[in-house]
Amino acid sequence: MLNQQRVLNYIKDNLAFDYMHLEWNDTKIVEYFTEHTRREFSYYVPQKWRTVINVTNTNTKVPGIANEYYIEDPQGYEILNVIDFYMDAGILYLHGHPPIGPMSHGEIQGWALQVEMAMETKMFSSFDYTCEFKHPNIIRISPALTNTATGYVTVEYERIQPPDLSGIPNDLQLDFQKMALGDIMMTIGRIRKRYGGGNLRTPFGDIPLESDIYEEGKELKREVIEKLERLFVPNVRVDFG
Repeated sequence: MLNQQRVLNYIKDNLAFDYMHLEWNDTKIVEYFTEHTRREFSYYVPQKWRTVINVTNTNTKVPGIANEYYIEDPQGYEILNVIDFYMDAGILYLHGHPPIGPMSHGEIQGWALQVEMAMETKMFSSFDYTCEFKHPNIIRISPALTNTATGYVTVEYERIQPPDLSGIPNDLQLDFQKMALGDIMMTIGRIRKRYGGGNLRTPFGDIPLESDIYEEGKELKREVIEKLERLFVPNVRVDFG
């Protein structure tokens, strides 16, 4: 599992610490990639989560709008997009969906036909609900809900990766570390360019101010983003009308 210390060690190792002085201390480096790199990485690789909302609770409803509800993330993380929502099975039962699965091999054919007919009927009924996400934390369900057996709806959504980085997939941990390294290299490069030409003498040795660390970091980050763009389709908002 990835964590902040592992990312910090990776950055310092690749910047030749302790042999090379860094303008930022450990705390500042961690703060930067936790806030900025994590946010940009989540744009391509968000964390999928689910929560339950009570659509009968007045505190959940958006005032003055019958079919919009607030989504509250349990940890208070930023919500990026809504994937889907799930209600109880009452509507499917209403359209003839079998309440239980087949009990024998001979029942499979009839059971499958009933399921298919129920799903198809629902598509053309007034209970074929769709959802839309409205930033920052509102789900719009259309048409307006008239009745649910329990009053609860499960919402599946995408949120920003947690600050401790524990939600980053194992196969993408190195990519996050590379992106964080690129961000820090670019930032340090910007700081050094402000000093002008020559070297800056410090108790830790001379710092080459005209270093190409900025371009190296930019190229490293570009490679990671290109890979993520090939693997994942980032969220794109399209407004019609």
